[in-house]
Amino acid sequence: MKLIPLFPLDVVILPSEEFYLHIFEPRYQQLIAEAKAEGISFGIPFVKNGELQGFGTIVKLKTVFSKYPEGELDISVVGTNIFKLNEPLKVIEDKLYSGATVYIFNETESPQSYLLKLRPLLLEYLQLKKGEPVKLNSNRPETSFDAAALLNFSPEIKYKLISLNSEQERLIWLTNELRIMLQARKMEIQLDEDFYLN
Repeated sequence: MKLIPLFPLDVVILPSEEFYLHIFEPRYQQLIAEAKAEGISFGIPFVKNGELQGFGTIVKLKTVFSKYPEGELDISVVGTNIFKLNEPLKVIEDKLYSGATVYIFNETESPQSYLLKLRPLLLEYLQLKKGEPVKLNSNRPETSFDAAALLNFSPEIKYKLISLNSEQERLIWLTNELRIMLQARKMEIQLDEDFYLN
């Protein structure tokens, strides 16, 4: 359990994924200034329809691209770990921003047998989606999160992924999801071809 600063948003950032943010609220300007000066990480819990959800991602500040005269910032962050909230948000003493005690998941190993099943489905789907051959580095995907980043999922789908209990569970879920997506994409292509022929 660890008390961390939190920046609730309606986005889900996957571990190893880079994400760009425009910071305009003073409380988050303070948080980013501290992240830059002290190298601290902070959490981005997912907000859906105005309601804080139970999971989110720990992120580290990567780059501050721009600082405006009014204090606004353009930055990028990189996801590192998944966390689960253990309590509601609370004000951190002497800070403008809030935080909470969280449980941080530190799973690092991906079951190779599940990755081997996932990779050809991922490659086939990306090729069908782009309509041309796609090459993946021989070591990709390295994790379920790496695979999901290639698929450009919606925040809701990403949230489903980060809320699963283990890497094995995530890989099984992704494999099943890819099979459904492949079938749907093949049907779309067939319908387009039938329409063209008529």
